[in-house]
Amino acid sequence: MFEKKKISAGKRVCARLKEARQKSFVSLDELSKQTKISKRHLIALEECQFDDIPYAIIYQKNFLKKYAEILNLPVEEILSQFNDEETGGTKKEIQISNELHKKKFQNLPSFLRLAFILVIVFTLVGYIGWQIQTLLKPPELILFSPENGLVTTNYELVIRGQTNQESKISINGLEISSKGDGQFEETITLSPGVNTINITAKKKHGKTTELVRYVIYKPAE
Repeated sequence: MFEKKKISAGKRVCARLKEARQKSFVSLDELSKQTKISKRHLIALEECQFDDIPYAIIYQKNFLKKYAEILNLPVEEILSQFNDEETGGTKKEIQISNELHKKKFQNLPSFLRLAFILVIVFTLVGYIGWQIQTLLKPPELILFSPENGLVTTNYELVIRGQTNQESKISINGLEISSKGDGQFEETITLSPGVNTINITAKKKHGKTTELVRYVIYKPAE
């Protein structure tokens, strides 16, 4: 490791690197052997020709890190200055990354790009169609009890069922409450003889589903 040298402030990062190397009397050939970086790329680093290094920014930073470590320079300071001067910070890196992805997409064969676009379009159309169908479709209504045609001697009848969470439940025109998962349970009073029970589930957009049950109440003698 070379002796730590002071480098002038206020200069671009590339000039600071070159100045430090020259003050340390280290040749480019020797530095290339130490860092395992090609001489051509070292020259590009010292001349601020970062576009001549055909690698992503993370690799350019790795080159800078190795360069700074060999010359015993403040690594974090060098990388921070490079980030401010050459990439414009994180926002710039994101922009470059997006541009690379865009170029990759543009380099795809035409039929692949078309297929990719069609997949996106069909996915969106399918999703919109599903949403519309969900809105227009009547709510689901499942009745667990009572069974149709039930004959009972109990004047009270428990009605249990399930519907969609957002649906409102009514029994014979009277709205009842339901649980958070759409299940409901309500006890009603029967009249002697045949009782007609209308259970209705209604969505907020007006679609309804109705089930009818006939229950016969025979009071015990």
